[in-house]
Amino acid sequence: MNQAQSRSGREEIRQRVGFAIWGMLKTGLELRDMAAKRQHLHPTDFACIAFLQQQDQPVSPKLIIGDLGLTSGSGTALLDRLEKAGYIRRLPNPDDRRGILVELDREAAAKPIEQYAKMQASYRSVTDEFTEAELEVVARFLDRISENAASRRPEPDAAAADAA
Repeated sequence: MNQAQSRSGREEIRQRVGFAIWGMLKTGLELRDMAAKRQHLHPTDFACIAFLQQQDQPVSPKLIIGDLGLTSGSGTALLDRLEKAGYIRRLPNPDDRRGILVELDREAAAKPIEQYAKMQASYRSVTDEFTEAELEVVARFLDRISENAASRRPEPDAAAADAA
């Protein structure tokens, strides 16, 4: 195999990887949206519940807003909706008398959590096809893609200001 064929093969693989990532993201968002709809939730509300269920202690609104890529106004509206629906509680922050922390009511959020767990199980079942070494390569690649994308993402409030 000459160098040109090798480059062509590498480029083909890169293209396949790019299409696979795009397809995975698109399908993941579609599945999230469908799961949210089944629970009569907005997709962002469902994503917030999924984020909170992964936390082992109450978290700041700033952490939630940052993880979901929301503006502070959108984040406040999200937390207001989830609190009104009984999915979260706002608690005083013991380290900051003016601050609050957000805690998921796991009992109230049992059905959305169950939907999220089904999505996770689906992804995990695919990993059974790969060796530990292969999964390490996939994890390293996806970590690098995420780091690269995160380094290029503007702060949510800055992005909103740029759009205005």
